[in-house]
Amino acid sequence: MKKLTCFTALLAATVSVHAQELQVTTPLHPDGAKVTIYREWPTRRLIDTPLVRQGTIQIRLPDSGAAVYTVSLRKPFVNVTLFSSATPVSVVIGRDTQTIVKGGPVLEKLNTFEQSMKPVETVWSKLGTQYGNTTDLDAKLAISEEMNKMATEVQAKRLAFALENAGNLAGAWSAYHYAFAWTGASLSKLIPSFRQQDWAAATVQKLLEEQAESDKINMTGKTAPAFALRSLNGKVVDLSSLVADNKYVLLDVWASWCTPCRAGNRKLAPHYAALKKKGIEIVSVSVDEKDDLWRKAVAADKIPWPQLVAPEGMKSDIVANYHVKSLPATFLINKEGKIIQQHVEISDLEKLP
Repeated sequence: MKKLTCFTALLAATVSVHAQELQVTTPLHPDGAKVTIYREWPTRRLIDTPLVRQGTIQIRLPDSGAAVYTVSLRKPFVNVTLFSSATPVSVVIGRDTQTIVKGGPVLEKLNTFEQSMKPVETVWSKLGTQYGNTTDLDAKLAISEEMNKMATEVQAKRLAFALENAGNLAGAWSAYHYAFAWTGASLSKLIPSFRQQDWAAATVQKLLEEQAESDKINMTGKTAPAFALRSLNGKVVDLSSLVADNKYVLLDVWASWCTPCRAGNRKLAPHYAALKKKGIEIVSVSVDEKDDLWRKAVAADKIPWPQLVAPEGMKSDIVANYHVKSLPATFLINKEGKIIQQHVEISDLEKLP
């Protein structure tokens, strides 16, 4: 069978927008199939749920200026993102449901970028599958480190794209759509860039909301909440005694089932003696609900510093008081009992006076 070199070989469904006119032609979906159309940006609102009739639907989208829409069909599932535009936008959906989008330059910028992200995200996804299927801890630690590198790479590329396109809808939509994933550092760069664009108020508002949530769980500069918890030998250890006896205290909240936590323990263990000489004490609080798993992990990772356990796991007071949302969670506490840093690295500890 000869290869077809034209788009006819891929053609299965066509979506087009011209001056807010939307037409969907789809031989993939039977009569009566529902097409769900949402305006996703600047505010999310259901626009219409027309049914496929004789392979087509046609509606007029609301004239709302700059806007982002999604068109979704099921069985087979197809989801297409479209920008409002006075120029034609066409989406060719192949029989494998893959799409080829042709349209205005701004939408094409976004689609070109998303295509460029697929290789790294495919590798990231494969690593996630390997991680889930691996039971050996050392192997999981190695995979976890690779996944963290990939996550950092993805965040950096998406941040760069949003900033480079802060003056158009591709950037505004990207910053808005991935708001849940931005770090505090990324938010501090994005917000000033989009504040300069009056038309991107929805994106700015979303980013500010994420920043507010981030600020809620930011403990830096606050007094470290007191705690008194059981240690490995059954003795109760309280924070006040640790602060009184040391220049600094590094509080580490972790669990035996948290692979990044285990990796952190193993990396930190060889440095403990030198840090202790500098007046830095480390105390770990496990949120394991089974004592035997906690004890086995401490022994396996050869952790030399004090080990405490929270009695109710992730529902414990210490988790709530320190606003722990993910593990590991680390807090550096000074002699005055103030938290002076979160997300602490070994290099940060080594630089302390």
